[in-house]
This record gives sequence, structure tokens and C-alpha cells, in this order.
Amino acid sequence: MKETTAEIWIGPAQGSHWMGTQGGLNATHLLLLRENSRPAWMLMPGNLYDSKPPELSRPKVWVPSYPHPLEDALLLFAVMGAKVPEVRAVLGEFEKSRSRNRLDIDESFPKGFPRQVYAANQKHLKGWHVVVSVGEGSLAKKDLDALKKYKGLDIEVRETTSLQRSSNKD
Repeated sequence: MKETTAEIWIGPAQGSHWMGTQGGLNATHLLLLRENSRPAWMLMPGNLYDSKPPELSRPKVWVPSYPHPLEDALLLFAVMGAKVPEVRAVLGEFEKSRSRNRLDIDESFPKGFPRQVYAANQKHLKGWHVVVSVGEGSLAKKDLDALKKYKGLDIEVRETTSLQRSSNKD
């Protein structure tokens, strides 16, 4: 059975000057990391509070590289969610498939995309509030430090704690 080990909610960044900001997030996209024999990020619309619920079509699914699972998730969002032209152009120099709805990065680029692709994403993906929740055994946990490179994003990291495991220790 596949398990969700990490989730990323992404919405427009809202400065504290914006009326009504309580430090929350009005997410427009949701990424789920599903793991079992192979991890895979699924990108879906996430704004459940609009007057019309989002249309749930087939999710965009990318199998991340082992070294860069969180950076691959942010790249999936930049390319298929935010559709950042500068990032799409740099990615297009290296990744030539006609459809990027399903992409196995680990198979094509086992060490991750070339450095230029991640650098373009770090530079051009900006103006978003990102909330990352990571489970204890998640592949994404090993890549948390990479988030510091994204200066244009407002990023929160929430690591989970199991109440059951904590109470069993007593």
C-alpha cells in the first residue's frame, strides 16, 4: 500500500500588510509524496475554499531523484503548476519529453537534473507561500536543507511527531 509521507501546500505569498492575514495559507496547489517501492510526487489543485471547487483531473506525477526529492517537487510545481517560463525554458534544454504529466526523473537523471535546472528554479520561482509537512521516514526529510536556497519563497517546514509513539515510550 502506498503511503503519503510528505505534503506541500502552495499558495500566493501574502505579506503581513495584507488585511486578514493570520499567518495561514490560501493554497492553490497541493503536492503529495507517495512512497512504497518507488516514491512519486503528485501535483493537484489545492484551493478548496473557492466558490467553485477545483476540477480534479489526473494529477501530474513525477518520480523524484533520490538526491533531490524536495527540489524535484518545487520544480514540478514551477513547471506544471505556476508555469514559470524561465524555469520551463531551462528544463527544456535537458528534458525533451513531449508531455511532462508523468516523468521519471530518477530513471532519466539518477543524480537529479543538471545543476542549471535547479539554479533556474531557485532564481525564478518566487512570490509563493510554501508549507512543507514531512513524516519521520519520508525521503523528503533528507532534502530539507535545500529549501534554504529558495530566497524568493516564504517557506514553513512542519515536521510531524507521532503522539502514539511518544505515549508508548512512557
